[in-house]
Amino acid sequence: MLPQRYFDRFYDWIVRPANTVRDIEKVYNFATDAFGNTAFPLEQLKDWHERYPEGRRLLCDGDLLLGYISLWPINPQQADSFCQGTLSERDLLPMTTNQVAQHGAQHWFLSSMIIEPALRKPIKDNPIGMMLAMALNSWAESGLLQYPVTVFTAAYSPEGEALLRRFGFALTRSADQMVDGEPLYCRSAASKNELFAIFAQRGIPLLFDNNLEGVSGGG
Repeated sequence: MLPQRYFDRFYDWIVRPANTVRDIEKVYNFATDAFGNTAFPLEQLKDWHERYPEGRRLLCDGDLLLGYISLWPINPQQADSFCQGTLSERDLLPMTTNQVAQHGAQHWFLSSMIIEPALRKPIKDNPIGMMLAMALNSWAESGLLQYPVTVFTAAYSPEGEALLRRFGFALTRSADQMVDGEPLYCRSAASKNELFAIFAQRGIPLLFDNNLEGVSGGG
């Protein structure tokens, strides 16, 4: 279970999927505040949500959105084109829920992980840790991952790059090699056991019962 300190400090806060059109509108407003005119259009956010509703996990205090993380299944052809620097983020299209349920997904795109500016602190014992723990555990336990699994993402700020490096993401392509002009980072895991070991090493607690061996905390 999540360490008690999270509940003590953030008692009324929850991490949940985006469930309604109103949720997507909140995400759009939040993203626009963070990224300005480079944020995705509202209709594109709605389209991605309709294809794969589990793609976004929201950190909320009651009705107030404090942050969110977005993680999308991408088919191998599009993932390869993006990682080769020949496809823009806006041209990606998530796999549908039915497609993922039938075949699983080996490639996942971390499109955003943002939080209210006033809450941006070192990750330990703060809201982004709670959001990561809940979102990543739900994703890893969904049964929709196909191993070896790879998460790929673009870094949009020095702070984002620092966080990706902290979680063991490797710089794969420099900004000048990417269509959108942002550096590409990737991280892979060969098995579920290795994936949860990565979580443990980075301070992300296991929230559910897992039949895993050799998963322990570390560096």
